[in-house]
Amino acid sequence: MIVYSKKIVQFVQQIKDVIKNVLIQEVGLKVTSCRFYNRKQTASYPLKIVIYNNKTMLGYFDPNFYELGFHECLMHATSKQLHHVIRHEIAHYMTFINYGERAEAHGTEFRAFCNQMGWGEEVYKATMCLEGGTEVSSIEESSVFRKVQKLMALANSNNKNEAEQAMIKSRQLLLKHNIESKYMGGEDEEKMFLKRILKQKREDAKMRCIARILETFFVSTVYSRAGEFTYLEILGTAVNVEIAEHVANVLHSELENLWDQAQQHTNLKGTIAKNSFFLGLAKGYCNKIQALKRECPSDVTQALMVIEKKLTDARAMAYQHLSSSKRSGSYCGTSSALGEKMGKQLNINPALKRSSRSSVGLLN
Repeated sequence: MIVYSKKIVQFVQQIKDVIKNVLIQEVGLKVTSCRFYNRKQTASYPLKIVIYNNKTMLGYFDPNFYELGFHECLMHATSKQLHHVIRHEIAHYMTFINYGERAEAHGTEFRAFCNQMGWGEEVYKATMCLEGGTEVSSIEESSVFRKVQKLMALANSNNKNEAEQAMIKSRQLLLKHNIESKYMGGEDEEKMFLKRILKQKREDAKMRCIARILETFFVSTVYSRAGEFTYLEILGTAVNVEIAEHVANVLHSELENLWDQAQQHTNLKGTIAKNSFFLGLAKGYCNKIQALKRECPSDVTQALMVIEKKLTDARAMAYQHLSSSKRSGSYCGTSSALGEKMGKQLNINPALKRSSRSSVGLLN
């Protein structure tokens, strides 16, 4: 996953300064504050840099997002090693600009560019894989996830009282973890993580429904457009992102099942009715969670405000130029009301699997 913290933001700026210097001094390109131009200055490209810790290579270039990624461990590398990795990823970026995706990752074109720049084997082989890999979730966080998962399973009990109590307990456990974590401002800075979990051609009501429900699990959601696809990204602490991704996996199948159930007892049909149903369902579920929050003691309510502020700050770190847009469209009141009613009864069943018939893709 992509990682954020105040120290990492400073590290990103350090990498960005090196990249700009290499592009200007060594590659000979025009560079602005956040973009650079090709040699003929007929096109410009973004300088998007992220830090991650869940891959085994030291760096990567993702042409879908025009994204340069660097492993978190490089924060402790020597300046020489860091600069070699940076040049290596710049070579990937430039090879993509010059030849497109048809060029092999470390093929003839890549090696030719390195040779042209006078960069030797120390750059060509700079992103050798790490031994093993890294884990972003601690044992404690994995334990919290398993406990929440078990309670979510009980929340689907046929016994209405048992189901309701399980749902409340799962919320209390997650809230307790967030309040007691470093997230609340301990001496050690809490890292925030970003993960892309859904990919589809365009944003729709089902994706918005999933996003709104996920936000009740202490994550922030953003829609990101790259190439021909829209991605749903979630941002939060490691355990919250882990739980939210799990919930998204469940909802991916369950929303379609709920719509099928709704159609069996009504005359509702068509895209407008389906979209209205999904948005109504999200509203009903979120209203249920808001009602639980209103019953919290004042000190818990204050803690919730702190958590939400932390998420807002993390969102600002991750998305410095985020824009928002209002969406409107045709609306079916009957379908929305039915969705809202079913949303109030919705509980997340972790045993559900991904539906194969849907066109939405879950990212691993």
